Amino acid sequence: MAKTLLTLFGSVVAVALMVTAIWAWFDAVPLAQSLPRGDALKWAARCLAIASAAGAQVVLITFVLGGLYQFRSLHEALRLTAAIVCCVAAVSAAALGLVAQG
Repeated sequence: MAKTLLTLFGSVVAVALMVTAIWAWFDAVPLAQSLPRGDALKWAARCLAIASAAGAQVVLITFVLGGLYQFRSLHEALRLTAAIVCCVAAVSAAALGLVAQG
């Protein structure tokens, strides 16, 4: 029962993160056109989308694959790689957001 709930929770969170990623990617251009430093804001939103998508992959590997299969070294390597991508993209989004503010 607990594995089923964790799998369901992980699936819902991963879908929410992917919807956020798609929303941030496609709404970056109209939002950026209204500001003087729109290019930096556009890339900040797109880095945020990449961070959100990578976070969804971490959640999927941790909760969904972890609930269905036994963890192996490949799962750990994929989860670590996705976590590193998520962190780098989040830091890049924060830096570009600061640049966009001026």
